[in-house]
Amino acid sequence: MNKKALLIEIFLMFICPPLLIVFGFLPKESIMPILWAVTLYAYLYLRRKEIKVFALDFKRKDLYAVLKRYLIISILMILFILIYEPENFLALAKAKPLFWLLVMLLYPFLSAFIQEILFRNYFFYRYETLFKGHLLLFMFVNALLFSYVHIIFDNWIAVIFTFFGGLLFAQTYLKTRSTLLTAIEHSLYGNTLYTLGLGHYFFHSAHL
Repeated sequence: MNKKALLIEIFLMFICPPLLIVFGFLPKESIMPILWAVTLYAYLYLRRKEIKVFALDFKRKDLYAVLKRYLIISILMILFILIYEPENFLALAKAKPLFWLLVMLLYPFLSAFIQEILFRNYFFYRYETLFKGHLLLFMFVNALLFSYVHIIFDNWIAVIFTFFGGLLFAQTYLKTRSTLLTAIEHSLYGNTLYTLGLGHYFFHSAHL
């Protein structure tokens, strides 16, 4: 596929859906069905190319590196909410413990892993030819698109947090080429956000 066609595909798959939601052509609740549908297309494409998606394909040292980084960043997240929103600390877990538990169980499978198939596995395989010799730019564009999707939540915290999260996940994926490890990392941060009480920035009856 030529570069123009790939750019059109990026627009249709990654840029267009959030715009339709932001401008009211689609309800906000449609973001998850759209995500699942687009990811299904991406998964079927990867499967035809015999690209690994479901595989225990990372080294123990890479998992340890992810966990060490997570511990440091999670401390910063705790400090953030204690300083700026102490009243929301552990709010969801306290107010709705069963719902919080449901989020902890379902988010990794229905959201984080799905997103990593699309934004990392598919994206880096499909569009690598557009950024040959420009790996940092490739990572930046990936993180930018990942954060851009979160404009549907109508706040800058979601966009900023997911931009830096996108950089972390892109770095992990490019280093390990493991969708599973990147999804584990994504799940850790997502579940921590909801647990600490920052989930309201990423929620409107559908959570991404």
